[in-house]
Amino acid sequence: MAKVVGSYASVTRGVSEQVPQDRHPGQMWEQVNMISDPVVGCARRPGSLLTDYKVLTAASSLDSLKADIRMYRTFTFFHNSKEYALLYRSDVAACPAALPAFLCYCKTDSRFLSVVLADPDGMAPWVTGGVSALCTVGDYIAIAANKLGPGYSLDDRFAGHNMRGVAWVRGGAYSRTYTLKITRRSDGVQFTAAYTTMASSYPYLLNTSDIPSSAPDYQKQINDRVNDYNSKVNQWIGDAQASIQPQNIAEKLRAALQSQGFTNCDRRGGTVILDNISFMSCDDGGDGTTFRAVFNTLDDVGKLSSIHWNDKPIQIKSNTQVDPYYMVFKTDTGEGYGTGKWVEGPAQVVQPGQVFAVGGITKDGDTFAIGSGPAQLNAYSTDFQVPKFAGSVCGDKDQTGAIPYFFGKRISLLAMFQDRLVIVSDGTVFMSRTGDYFNFFRKTMLSVHDDDPIQAYALGAADDVITRCVTYNKNLFLFGLRNQYTIPGNVAASPANITISPVAAERDAILCQPVVHGNIVFYGSQVASNGDVPYSGIINQFQLGLFQDIPETFQISKQLSRYIKGRPTEMATVSAPPALLVRADGYDNGFYVYTYLDAPGTQQREFDSWSRWEFSDALGIVAGVSSYQQKLLSFTIALDARAGQASNAIVMCNEFSLDTADRTRPYLDSMRPMNQGGPILSKLNTPGMWNDAYAAIGATHDEFLLNGKLTSWTSFTSQYPAIPAADYWGGFDYPSYVVPTPPYVRDSNDKAIVNGRLVINKYTASFTNSSGCIVNMIDKTGAERHLVSYAGRQVGHSNNLVGRVPISTTNFPVPVGRSNIEHKIKFIAKVGLPMTISAIEWVGQFFTSGRRV
Repeated sequence: MAKVVGSYASVTRGVSEQVPQDRHPGQMWEQVNMISDPVVGCARRPGSLLTDYKVLTAASSLDSLKADIRMYRTFTFFHNSKEYALLYRSDVAACPAALPAFLCYCKTDSRFLSVVLADPDGMAPWVTGGVSALCTVGDYIAIAANKLGPGYSLDDRFAGHNMRGVAWVRGGAYSRTYTLKITRRSDGVQFTAAYTTMASSYPYLLNTSDIPSSAPDYQKQINDRVNDYNSKVNQWIGDAQASIQPQNIAEKLRAALQSQGFTNCDRRGGTVILDNISFMSCDDGGDGTTFRAVFNTLDDVGKLSSIHWNDKPIQIKSNTQVDPYYMVFKTDTGEGYGTGKWVEGPAQVVQPGQVFAVGGITKDGDTFAIGSGPAQLNAYSTDFQVPKFAGSVCGDKDQTGAIPYFFGKRISLLAMFQDRLVIVSDGTVFMSRTGDYFNFFRKTMLSVHDDDPIQAYALGAADDVITRCVTYNKNLFLFGLRNQYTIPGNVAASPANITISPVAAERDAILCQPVVHGNIVFYGSQVASNGDVPYSGIINQFQLGLFQDIPETFQISKQLSRYIKGRPTEMATVSAPPALLVRADGYDNGFYVYTYLDAPGTQQREFDSWSRWEFSDALGIVAGVSSYQQKLLSFTIALDARAGQASNAIVMCNEFSLDTADRTRPYLDSMRPMNQGGPILSKLNTPGMWNDAYAAIGATHDEFLLNGKLTSWTSFTSQYPAIPAADYWGGFDYPSYVVPTPPYVRDSNDKAIVNGRLVINKYTASFTNSSGCIVNMIDKTGAERHLVSYAGRQVGHSNNLVGRVPISTTNFPVPVGRSNIEHKIKFIAKVGLPMTISAIEWVGQFFTSGRRV
């Protein structure tokens, strides 16, 4: 037997589920509502402030709504220099009408906004099926639905004009037969019109042999014959010249068609205008250069006519082209046909329909309105001027990429990157035109512009499902079901140089939106569990590695196995101290907290700590988490009175601070001054008051921190008649305790000695700026019994006054007398009071039968 004395190397290492002897010094069995602060120690977290609340619906219980509340997610956006949080349902709701599908909170003004659906019928897929993705697009929010794939309509202008054509006589030639063959579309009757131009020279010779030479007027007759011949020659030349004029040829052909009964024709200049045809051909009796059919398809843009039908598209495709392009005729005056010009256009206009919903803040800042599309939101209020989705302006529907991949499929991700709207469906990444976010089509088929839309997928991503992304180190980091990918941001993405590279293979990391904190990306995953919940959460991180563009990934919760109950669903970060808050779907009334401190200039971590926060049942079920100005915001859906007395479900926003040195308010959750409206004030002096609701005196009075139950509000305040209601804080108690791992004797190699028996006689806890605590002991069976209480008072201290709550720094002994493997010590904070443990020492006896070498 030997007396042994030791101390905990740290009290800020948080919870570990390793076997006790292998834990880091200072790691705990459990740590609830305590912050591991490397500056002050293990401190009780400050209370939270109720910033705003809103009545949602009539309800007396949340049991049937629990599954729907777990589906809420939080999205942060900015509008007019104000920051907002949008809460939305991410999956199919069991009771879609029981709770609103969307909630909006202004972080800057600390208030909930009204949410209005501009077209409730059109928004039904979002309300019942949930939101699959959303992102900020300018002043608006694009919101995709789980159960609605983007739709589009086709305006087939090629088919709408493919019965119209022209026969273009470009020039005439002598002694040519111009033949126009057509087939009438309506009945299939064929017509052939032909016209032969005159010869360039008079076909007859001058013959005077019939004039007798003995005739007295022989010479006169000869002269008359010659003059007549010359007149005929001249007339022939004139007629022949007229016959080869394009206008004449076109008119003759038109007249020939009309005489046969084909009346859907007209002429403008040297062009025969034709309608109601399914086939046409032109033959000029030569090489075809003087007479052309300009119908539906040409092999050269130079063969287009100067007169045609308005809006007539012509396909241009040569033998060397992979994809054709289309030229559309526009008449000068807008009439049905005539002279005009050709411009590139589409064969079919692909017009997006209901792609995603669009939301925005009204000008008065009081309402967040959502429409199933831009037109619906614009119709709701003139405050909104959302541009409509642009249709295609070139090409046809059968060309590669003519219809973006995401049409008709579930949009799994929306994001903004390099001034483009990124739309991901399955593993295919689509990026809009640069700066034109609602335009998904290229400008021309003749060339590829740098600002044209982009559609691509990474090698190996064709069968992946990408649902999350973050911007990290200038790059867009994409999270898929099977792999992670990156789109480089150091060069502008364009159709010619888009690169999507796989960088890691972390499976099932898509349920929770990753967050970036400093140079670290945190993301969550899960493993199947046989415990009280079907999953246990895992938290990982990406960090830039030692080699360029090669991030390192590792698990930061590797000392935990089933501590994080459920799948991580949301995360938020703050920087003072550096902390990550994790919301999980198996833990409804709190968060898991990871605090850490990185060593500067290295890949090492100086310390880290896992713990959890637990709220009063009065705060209900967590529906979202966010951060604002280094404060944490928790959105919960709760009842407006204690169980059995409630009549409404409400949503609350509570603001949390991790400033462990703050001693300006009591340690209560969802606090408000007792003269401000809120759930507590509305239930004052009624049967609906919660049993764990307390009122505490504020810091402006000497009686600061004195508190009493709100069920005894009248009797408590009657003791302090000079203190107005505005100086009382009303809130809910929250359990705060820590259960350190009992110590082990260690050998010279710092290995725990487990073949001896260590009996702990007592612990000595060092408290800093604390108001006492309660210490319980937990035995091997899990039974808990009270050991000792510390009131925070020290004889002779100046703060040891009657009717005051002392805040002291001192050491406090805790007698135990148990083996280290037979007990646990639980330090519990008192209601509404601070507790900070800065160090723990212990004294015991060690029994061993052998000598350690």
